Amino acid sequence: MESTAYFAKWILLPDGSILSNGAVVVTDDTITSIGNRSTVKRSSKDRVVNLGRRLLLPGFINLHTHLEEGVFRGVLKEEHEPFLSWTLKKEKSLKTAGAEAITSTIRLGIRESLANGITTIADTSRTGLSPAVFRDEAVRNWTFHELHAEDDQAERELMADLEKRLQQPGSGRNIGLAPYAVFSLSPTMHKKIAGLAKQNNVLWACHSAESSDELQAFSEQLGDLYFYLTRKKEWLYGKTERGSMYYAITGNLIPNNGILYHCNYVGSEELSILAAKNISIVMCSQYNEMLGHKRFPLEAAMNRGINLCLGTESPILITGMDLFDELFHIKTHYPHIPAKEMINWVTRNPARALRCSNMLGTLEEGKKADIIGIRVLGDPQEETLLEELLVEEPIIDFVMVNGEEMIIGI
Repeated sequence: MESTAYFAKWILLPDGSILSNGAVVVTDDTITSIGNRSTVKRSSKDRVVNLGRRLLLPGFINLHTHLEEGVFRGVLKEEHEPFLSWTLKKEKSLKTAGAEAITSTIRLGIRESLANGITTIADTSRTGLSPAVFRDEAVRNWTFHELHAEDDQAERELMADLEKRLQQPGSGRNIGLAPYAVFSLSPTMHKKIAGLAKQNNVLWACHSAESSDELQAFSEQLGDLYFYLTRKKEWLYGKTERGSMYYAITGNLIPNNGILYHCNYVGSEELSILAAKNISIVMCSQYNEMLGHKRFPLEAAMNRGINLCLGTESPILITGMDLFDELFHIKTHYPHIPAKEMINWVTRNPARALRCSNMLGTLEEGKKADIIGIRVLGDPQEETLLEELLVEEPIIDFVMVNGEEMIIGI
């Protein structure tokens, strides 16, 4: 087996410390050694690549995006445009786009992600076109199948389709079931999908408590979303004054170890319950601000030990598929949160959410060789290197996925 030793000025270790003048040895698709250049385990026959003044990090994991929405790229919500109106416009655009256009925009999103140091993408797909594109691209991936149904018949057809799909050979590999939101399926169907995910050992995720429209619909049975949902059928979710998250929790609609997107409109008691259920929450900070939603209660979630992760949500944003931009955006609002903690939101924490901490999330022996290198200018201090990284424009010129060099600028 051929091994390569990558020398670098700085390497981020699993405990958040920085190793100076280190090396990472990669054999096939796995990290086989990491340490000081002089002591790292390697043979005289190993290929050596000197990456120079670079900081090596684990490949970033984008835990939530809708790559297919790239067909809507750059069409931002107007200042006074209702959230529901904008969402319906976006859905119409996706429905009218052809498969070729959607496939092309998914591929573009993947290439853009790699260029920005994202080596793993968890994509939420309504069209189901992502898996075929992923098969041809050198990026680690999960596809969460987004689930909607407007009536009982549609729910029966959806359930039959899912059961058939999950029975196919290899169907449980790197996929998830993702009800779009509490209001997109009946409570009974939500429980069936959660049961199906558990039975087949696949991931479960859901958008939750994202907008004020959703809060108003569940707490007051009023507002644009409520009237839209009840234009053809009755309201299925009873009366609660505490919003959709409280309804979902008390209705046992959120399974343990699941993934929730957004969660902007949640309370402290709900966060405590989610922490006890080992729920991972994915923040999409720039998207959230663009739509005018309430800011996610970040510090309250941290205080309760929530497994926090980041996602880019959608290529609609002008900034595109860039988790460094997400980190910078949050850092401007919360400058006191240590950078080494924030880096966990795009490495270690999403690996835990995807149940693959044994493979991804840190640079250490035995894990998959998903590595990115950031060119470092100037002469930074090791203790401030990560802090400076999050407030400057990073130059990402080394990207490795599964032991394969995808981008390398020497």
